[in-house]
Amino acid sequence: MSSHQSELAVDPVRPLSEAERRLVEHINRSWTRERALTELTSHLQIAIEVELATIPIYLYTYYSIDRTPAGFPDSAISRFADATGATIMSVAVEEMLHMSLSSNVLFALGQQPQLYLRSPAPYPTNLPGHAKLGPDAKPLSLPLAKLSLQQLWHFLEIEYPAATDAPPEGSNWETIGQIYSYVRCIICSRHIRDADFRRGARQRQIQPGNYAPSSIDTVFPKKAFDAQCPVPASAPGSAAHVAGYTSREDSHAGPAELLTIDSRRAALQAIQTIDAQGEGFGPSKFDDPSHHELSHYYKFLTLQSHLHGYDPMHEDLPRTPAPPAPAARLFSADELRGVVFDFPENPVASAYPSGRRDVANLVSGLYQYMLIMTESIFLQPPAQQKLYFNQSLHRSMIWILDKIIRVMRNVYLDESNRSPASPRLAPTFENIDLGPRDKAFGTLVSMCNELNARYGNAAWYTADLQYYVNKVPTLPDVSALWAAPVSAGCDVSKYHGIPKFPANPPTIIGSDEVRHACMGLNHCKNQGRTRDNACAGQGYCSTALAYNYADPSSPLVSDHTCHVLNACAGQGGCGLYGTAEEQDQPGDNGCACLGSCATPINAERFSTDGPNRGKSVWLRAREVFAEKAWPKLRQADPSLPATPPNVHGDLFKYGPTIEWIEDYSGQGMTACGASGMSGAHSCA
Repeated sequence: MSSHQSELAVDPVRPLSEAERRLVEHINRSWTRERALTELTSHLQIAIEVELATIPIYLYTYYSIDRTPAGFPDSAISRFADATGATIMSVAVEEMLHMSLSSNVLFALGQQPQLYLRSPAPYPTNLPGHAKLGPDAKPLSLPLAKLSLQQLWHFLEIEYPAATDAPPEGSNWETIGQIYSYVRCIICSRHIRDADFRRGARQRQIQPGNYAPSSIDTVFPKKAFDAQCPVPASAPGSAAHVAGYTSREDSHAGPAELLTIDSRRAALQAIQTIDAQGEGFGPSKFDDPSHHELSHYYKFLTLQSHLHGYDPMHEDLPRTPAPPAPAARLFSADELRGVVFDFPENPVASAYPSGRRDVANLVSGLYQYMLIMTESIFLQPPAQQKLYFNQSLHRSMIWILDKIIRVMRNVYLDESNRSPASPRLAPTFENIDLGPRDKAFGTLVSMCNELNARYGNAAWYTADLQYYVNKVPTLPDVSALWAAPVSAGCDVSKYHGIPKFPANPPTIIGSDEVRHACMGLNHCKNQGRTRDNACAGQGYCSTALAYNYADPSSPLVSDHTCHVLNACAGQGGCGLYGTAEEQDQPGDNGCACLGSCATPINAERFSTDGPNRGKSVWLRAREVFAEKAWPKLRQADPSLPATPPNVHGDLFKYGPTIEWIEDYSGQGMTACGASGMSGAHSCA
């Protein structure tokens, strides 16, 4: 076995199971690299949609709970309600983490994650790819429902732990762990390389500093406390003194809970965090190194053990991990009703009375827009991501969605029946179509305006409800990000320290400066758009001018984009159009309008005609420069070396890459053509 095969034989985070090793051997033997990459990206998207499907289920049950009912924090049932809310919220937060981790892995592979309109519709729902159950082959039927013993059973179905040697499954899986096991096996195969995870820029992924597992909403009181007591631990009656924490800081496999991905190892660490936090693995089912935090499955099982009807010997409970014994104090269904709002099961907005229907649709629309804003994180400039994240996701989740739903709970579906047990207005989490992503914000704002116009004076449409509806339009408008085609971007960290195009390039270039077509073809020191090179042959990009047909006496100071649009001699880029002779002499045209194609010459461009057909345009341009320009330059300056120097090394051995030109240096570029094979964009 080679060292490469030995390295891949085991997961660098935890050993592969026997079933996983068999699948890795099959993939190595039977799959092509193309199939491995396709299966990997498609199943990561499925995994994202699985995580996405669980979030509304958990949030709906969470919002059905009155976490601070009458008697809080002195009564046992009020503290149980608060602890249950904290636990469910902590799981929902980690599901958002899992969705983010899977999205980062997919983005690293060069594919934009898809979230908008990808929630299941309608509820009750199966999870994407989940096996049908029992002899009747019925799908898993997971509802939107209020807190109950039965709803916790549904939670357990979602997080059910896989057997130690469960087979990896890309479809027809029975536990979420099996689909992540399938993904892990593909990554561990010989077909997948570290470089595959560098197709999407690491700095554009969701950054670790955007995630915090614990907040005031994920803590709970372990016993009664004095709400007015000072915080320090020296005050035993304070809330801080009795606080319980549902999440631990070491609950992850990698160096942080939220990882950015640029290698197989990082991808495997991300997947193990997802796998372990959810259903757990192995006999212990713990996910943190100190073995103090329970998996999602065991958290929900522990909650269920506090309710009448819980049976640790139930045949549907696995023997591993060992189910907890029933709690000393069991709460009855009647007690539970006292701390739970009467939410309808699997509500749809169309069944709500007029007005309430529009509020429910707005909340669903807001949730969909939150998914668009999540997708938009990958399009943000790295320096702006943290501010954007706070203004979009934190603002929408904490200060708008949460508050609207809390106010909704006090709106009765039937105004003539306002008893405490009467049905309340609840979110429906439907796939409200806001239109294309670049129009979605406008649609959402219109929904808010229509609500205010139609129901502003209605008694049920309270001032609090209107207040939070009016906060929706304060969210960031991401329309402009989606107005142009979206790509995963590139990892440009390798270019750090290399000059960028200046924000304000010189408007006047000296008359003695020879126009050149691209990096390394300049005739003098400090030529090129960056004005930052030591001598001839070392310049950073072109000084070409576009021909201004409207005013030939005033050529534009910019690169030109296509065949015959150049304004000066010596600017032919080649590779896209032109005769065989023109394409064989890039950068050597006699005058304006004789140049053959776009500058700068990106490294991905190849000649399509002539002796250089199928070969690098930039390498041929360097040859022409060395043959025709360099001898003249050496006559003027004998100190120059025999051949043009190249300070760019292997990074630019074929010329400036399109990712350096666009993603790092910030220069938009078009290299026309309908084939999409020019390396840059297309004019198709």
